[in-house]
Amino acid sequence: MPSRHQKICFLALVLVLSCRNLRPQESPARALPVRQDLPEDAKEIVRRGLDADHHDFVRARDYTFEQREELKVLDRKGQVKKHEINTYDITILYGEPYARRIRKDDKPLTDKDEKKAADKVDRFVSERENESASEHQKRLAKEEKERQEERAFEGDIINAYDFQIVGEDRVDGHDAYVVQANPRADFHPTQPHADILSKVRGKIWIDKKDYGWIKLEAETLDTISWGLFLVRIHKGTQMEFEQTRVNDEIWLPRRISLNASARFALVANGTFDYELRFSQYKKFTSDVKILPGATEVQPTTSQ
Repeated sequence: MPSRHQKICFLALVLVLSCRNLRPQESPARALPVRQDLPEDAKEIVRRGLDADHHDFVRARDYTFEQREELKVLDRKGQVKKHEINTYDITILYGEPYARRIRKDDKPLTDKDEKKAADKVDRFVSERENESASEHQKRLAKEEKERQEERAFEGDIINAYDFQIVGEDRVDGHDAYVVQANPRADFHPTQPHADILSKVRGKIWIDKKDYGWIKLEAETLDTISWGLFLVRIHKGTQMEFEQTRVNDEIWLPRRISLNASARFALVANGTFDYELRFSQYKKFTSDVKILPGATEVQPTTSQ
């Protein structure tokens, strides 16, 4: 599952910039005619949505799931020159999510790949079991710093856009506000990487009942460079993010898709078609330590 920082940075975009996510939508995010008779303030709706996402992110630690990644790399003629599909089982090891590959190209792993996955788990468990007290505290301090940075980043999101309620919709049985987010010309970022917000516009469907973000469509308005120009995401990149309501208690990711014309290491251009899907959500008791092959996970309703 993407980290919360990745989600709130218009959810799919930062994943792209860290070279991990991509697939196209049919058309760019389109603004709807602005209606004047809808209740509530759009900026406040988005703020409540970010608060709801913060609480859901904490509760998400109580869930395991499967994550399927599909990547296509296209040549200049649009022909597929690379196609990879990997599926991971995401569980909790020593209090943090751990991804173990379980399928490749939608087929069971070969004995060789299965051994690699098992060895990787063993190395992770060994590192955690042999972690010193100082190393443990250092890791926790780093996680806390990241959480604080995420909360500060939310302030930049709120200040980076003019939000307008442009309509209402019903999505998967949920009544939603449709909020258009257009970059503000006077925005001054305060957090690292927040400058990319001025180069992205989007449209958000927010649940009217609990303010969960049901889906988001976004597109880049200018080229975005990342990592001292090692990655360049070009204008017109299309992104889509969808969530689903699980156990009537939490919103969790269902799909991230994106297509991007990108330049890597200033060497080669490439077009990427990427889709990331999440499924098989199962809840477990958060105070139980889940180890490889453990049977303590008690499934509830899965979506």
